[in-house]
Amino acid sequence: MRMLSRPRASCVLAAALWLLPGSLGAQAAGQALRPIGLAEARALAQQRSPELRAGRHAVAAAAGRERQAAAFPNPTLTYGREKTSRSGETSFQDIVSLDQPLDFTGQRGARRDAAGLARHAAEARLAGTAARIDYEVARSYATAVAAERSARLADDAAMAFGQAVRTSQARLAGGDVSGYQHRRLTLEAARYAALRLEAQVARDSAMRTLLWLVGLADSGTAGALALTDSLTPAPLALPIDSLIAQALARRAELRAAELEAQAGAAEARLAGAERIPVPVVSGGYKHERLATGEALGGFVAGVSLPLPLWDRRGGAVAAARAEAARRDAVVEVLRRQTEREVRTAFEAHQALAAQLDALGSQLGDNALKARHAAAVAYGEGEITLLEWLDAVRAYQEAETTYASLWAEYIGRRAALERATGASLF
Repeated sequence: MRMLSRPRASCVLAAALWLLPGSLGAQAAGQALRPIGLAEARALAQQRSPELRAGRHAVAAAAGRERQAAAFPNPTLTYGREKTSRSGETSFQDIVSLDQPLDFTGQRGARRDAAGLARHAAEARLAGTAARIDYEVARSYATAVAAERSARLADDAAMAFGQAVRTSQARLAGGDVSGYQHRRLTLEAARYAALRLEAQVARDSAMRTLLWLVGLADSGTAGALALTDSLTPAPLALPIDSLIAQALARRAELRAAELEAQAGAAEARLAGAERIPVPVVSGGYKHERLATGEALGGFVAGVSLPLPLWDRRGGAVAAARAEAARRDAVVEVLRRQTEREVRTAFEAHQALAAQLDALGSQLGDNALKARHAAAVAYGEGEITLLEWLDAVRAYQEAETTYASLWAEYIGRRAALERATGASLF
């Protein structure tokens, strides 16, 4: 496959940006370009992303809830003093007891299981966020490279038209061209100047988007970056069925949904276990001083059992079971969505690869030489204005189309990488 970087080997984003005042290139004037590849851009995005920072805090919070869910219930220390009097005689009782709930219904285990699955789900969500950021950076990177290529093509065409207008002006003065041809050429030059400005704006917008993703939008190097990767990966070695199976087994978002569904089932078990009353046993010491002055003491023991008369936890059980069923349905939705996304991305990827191969064979050095030859022929009067305009337009549109298709091709490859969890660059 023809690489986008030909006929120039390096995709330097800041080249020729001085043509647009106020652009990123104007900011980069006089600064040394800092080359940045896709791997470094992804690493910067992973380091600076507030979403990943939030995800890591979510994992830490889930881990804390898991530890808390495994804790045993605390005992309750109770002290009571009783004073009774009769016929001028007073007696005292002091009772100290320790009450401890006995969870033999499995509530603590179910609560711990649910919290553990929730922690694993948070970790999977974090991995999914990281994969999404890698996808967004790769797609933005390719868009910026393609936008820079389109801007450079538009700049070359605008400069060629500027030279052609000067040549036509000299011919018009000598009576070699008609006023109509000269006005037609001037109009085309103005149109390509507008296209150059539009391409420069699109390039700056794409670059700023990338800078925001990698966390360099507010740094002093924002205007002095050079994108160096051609991002031309090898053809996919795996068939579509293998890619789908890999995505269903490894996609982080799907894995997180599956873990959340398992956590929902554990919460439903917990709700069922909570219907069984938890007894509380107590033991302590009782000291009694009678009115006669005699003192008595001994151990006391007891048990209390809540009676499920008014609250049988039926609503909580029904809600937990419905939530578990909802999460199972979400998993099925994500499985179907994953398969559809992989198939769509694969088919588009393969179609784009074929289009790029077909178009790339017609471009490159030979197409550039043909365009230059047409410019020389027009300058020497060997071809007409319309023939030269057709040559310029054909080259411009073909190269710009190739850049756009290439950026979309890289985006589809990044989508497959995100879905399958495999490294495809």
